[in-house]
Amino acid sequence: MSLFRHAWWSDRPEFDLLLSLSRIEVTTSEAERCRRLLRDHKNDFDWGLFIDQAGRHKVLPLVGRHIVRHNLHNGGDGIPLIPYRWLHNSVYFANKRRNEVLGQEFAVLFGALNAAGVPYAVRKGPVIAETLYRDPGLRRMNDLDLLIDRDDAERVGDILAAHGYTQGRLSADGTSIEPFTRSTQAFWRMHVPNELPYAKLSDREEVDVFFVDLCLSVSKPRSKETLTTRDLLARRRPTRLCGADAYALALEDQFVDLCLHFRKEATSRHYIEAGVDLQLLKFLDIASMCAYVTTESAWKAVLDHAAESGAADGVYYAMYYAALLYPGDVPEDRLAALRPDDLGFLEEYGAVDGRVETWDLSFADRLFARDRSGAVRGSSTVPRV
Repeated sequence: MSLFRHAWWSDRPEFDLLLSLSRIEVTTSEAERCRRLLRDHKNDFDWGLFIDQAGRHKVLPLVGRHIVRHNLHNGGDGIPLIPYRWLHNSVYFANKRRNEVLGQEFAVLFGALNAAGVPYAVRKGPVIAETLYRDPGLRRMNDLDLLIDRDDAERVGDILAAHGYTQGRLSADGTSIEPFTRSTQAFWRMHVPNELPYAKLSDREEVDVFFVDLCLSVSKPRSKETLTTRDLLARRRPTRLCGADAYALALEDQFVDLCLHFRKEATSRHYIEAGVDLQLLKFLDIASMCAYVTTESAWKAVLDHAAESGAADGVYYAMYYAALLYPGDVPEDRLAALRPDDLGFLEEYGAVDGRVETWDLSFADRLFARDRSGAVRGSSTVPRV
């Protein structure tokens, strides 16, 4: 891709292989190209760098599965092209088992919320994993993200408490859940459209702690987006998730929400400081959702909804960057239909923090950089302890 031609990593085979394998499906011809790449660089391929970047970009289980499924370690001469094949196989199966345990816990919570008659919709995680990836081992999940009405926050908190959850964070030694400080609680109540995270220690070895995030609004403060939580919940649809009855957002809401969340994390100082602002898995989520919308013939509904709800810029942002990595999945004409006159926001960060700045580094140079925080002016103002 021309955008990456002059990036510092453009001639590194490790990043070529990583981008080639960071897909839900890898064809036989694509796998053979990867095998040729490995043969050509068998003496200079940096496997430490490859594993590090695959982990940072949250695609290690996905990449590992493709390596094993396509037997990419086999160069045909008896000498392995890829060391420690067991690592790639093990991380996939470990992630699969971990996600199954998470799913069992989430299913219990869905049942409790359904029984209480609380309107909710599951965001991201389980919905994306089951709708797009269709394999519990491919995509790593962290928490259960629920959209609820602000008026139901206390009632949902009581339900979570009845199932062993408390608002807090995992202690440094991993043995307890520590409460948030009063100042943090006050700040979140006034400035953050989410409840502070709920956590519960796990008695299963596959998962150390369960987290639940309660989202009260998908629109960020001071934005022009007009997506109200009550409207979103009114359009939610019944579905099956984690083997249980649950509710998900309508497809057009789900797409817009995913794009807005992508932009928030890509441009927020907290996520940049944590090194999780740009991850291949997030780009793949957007690209795969675009492909799904295409198969569902739902582009008109999605684009109309993005425009009418004031979310067109956020949707364009996510689709634009996903198209750079996965051009075949993001329709050019649909992206062009959303294109605004001023594209300056594509290089901005910090709007969520109330202080907008422009990147000095290009996206291509940031994508695989291990530390992007040094290029950021200012720091996150959202307390998390």
